[in-house]
Amino acid sequence: MTRRSGRPPASALALLQQEVNDLFQRLTLLDRSEHLPGSEWCPPVDVYETRGRLVVVVEVPGLPPESLKVAFRDHSLVLAGTRRTPRPGPGVSFQCLERPDGRFERVLPLEIPVDVARARARLDGGLLTVTLPRLHERRGRETIIPIEKERDE
Repeated sequence: MTRRSGRPPASALALLQQEVNDLFQRLTLLDRSEHLPGSEWCPPVDVYETRGRLVVVVEVPGLPPESLKVAFRDHSLVLAGTRRTPRPGPGVSFQCLERPDGRFERVLPLEIPVDVARARARLDGGLLTVTLPRLHERRGRETIIPIEKERDE
């Protein structure tokens, strides 16, 4: 009677090792694209396409339009801004402080050509919505997209 070892064959271990290495490589690339140098926090972003437009929605509660920048540069949408938490007066100590503050910058590479001249950015209810109509490819410069102020209700 022969006894079988409970260990998998060497080829299965080599395959597992390769898969783990690939996973770490992908995580490293993801980490580099999300946290750019100089960024202190990273707001969540949704990107979708509808009716010939690309729509980008960024969650930026509490930020006024003056503290945000939306630009298009080198086939990428650049979203940047700064959130400053008001500091309470003397004698106040925080028990919990979870809302991030500081500077952020997100660069979203766009695979499809868009009409930057007709792009619109609107800030409403803490959501910055950038609408970019599709277009035949254009190469070149950075274009600033103005942000409309939130409606008073």
